[in-house]
Amino acid sequence: MPETAPVPPPGTGTESATAGSRPQGRVALVTGVAGQDGMYVSRLLLSRGWTVVGTIRPGTRSVERMRPYLDGVTLVEHDQRDVEGFERLLEAHRPDSVYNLAGFSAVQASWQAATEVMLTNSVAVVDMLEAIVRLGERTGSMPRFLQASSAEMYGPATTGPLTEAVAHDPRTPYAVSKSAAHYAVNAYRDRHEVFGCGMIMFNHESPFRGRQFIAGKVARLAAEVSRGLPSRMTLGALDVERDWLSAADVAAGLVAALDHDAPGDYILATGHGHTLRDMLTVAFAAVGRDDALDHVDLEPTLWSAIQAARLVGDPSHARETLGWRPTVDFEQLVTGMVEVELERLASGVEESAHYLRPDGRR
Repeated sequence: MPETAPVPPPGTGTESATAGSRPQGRVALVTGVAGQDGMYVSRLLLSRGWTVVGTIRPGTRSVERMRPYLDGVTLVEHDQRDVEGFERLLEAHRPDSVYNLAGFSAVQASWQAATEVMLTNSVAVVDMLEAIVRLGERTGSMPRFLQASSAEMYGPATTGPLTEAVAHDPRTPYAVSKSAAHYAVNAYRDRHEVFGCGMIMFNHESPFRGRQFIAGKVARLAAEVSRGLPSRMTLGALDVERDWLSAADVAAGLVAALDHDAPGDYILATGHGHTLRDMLTVAFAAVGRDDALDHVDLEPTLWSAIQAARLVGDPSHARETLGWRPTVDFEQLVTGMVEVELERLASGVEESAHYLRPDGRR
């Protein structure tokens, strides 16, 4: 495994803490900080005065794309499967909280890399939990741990809204790996009293999500069509229903979970479903058009029966226990994403802190 190595953080001269030292103030270790979730969580913690150390994969290009949004974060290269490297991070930074947001996230592509997915998304999580327990045995203190779980764990035969108590029925390597990691957090919470939270996140989006994801593709399509570009996209089905919410709202829920006085598992969702057809309609309405389906090709082979036709969550537990509730509705989310794509096309600048609204919702 590659060595863990510090990367000069954007906009700061901060160096990594010396091994064994205790940084001043509260410290968070955020794995996968160059993803949309890592970025939003980091910005929220920084705004509250935390020190944030964020990990990126060695050699990853995504950090260059996300640099405009990571000002103030100490960036460290780290392979998620490198348990010794993770232990060095714990010793060097002594975090109060660990947000595990890194991992293999492409559901269908997980079939082409099943072993890698399991090692990265589940075995690595057990290794991290073991390292946290060992740190507690040495120092008498363990950081709080948050695991990014997924609604895909529930499988295809879902009836909703889904709660934290619904049994998992994973049908892809990605879903199996996420389910295993989720239950591992439960086990270490019970056996070793790790303050561990399993956060079951339903589909959440932002203008800073990679464009390989469907919502980003839809937003870009609407923006390009509005500018007269000959753009098209291919979908397997139009009536797939998902519970879409804002990544910024999800980040607020993640931080609230580790701020709470007791650990637990939580669903982060809106409780409302929308189809891909709805998303296309809203995206094209944002640019004053109603011809979305004229720019979509349907390819049924892209749809699989092992995918859930409907995934909608019940956020009652998070609302009642954490006081969390989403603040951005579906129309605002999709419209905001299209607006940023229009700005990108007009300016030629793909990423800029200018694309963040003052309230941080975009």
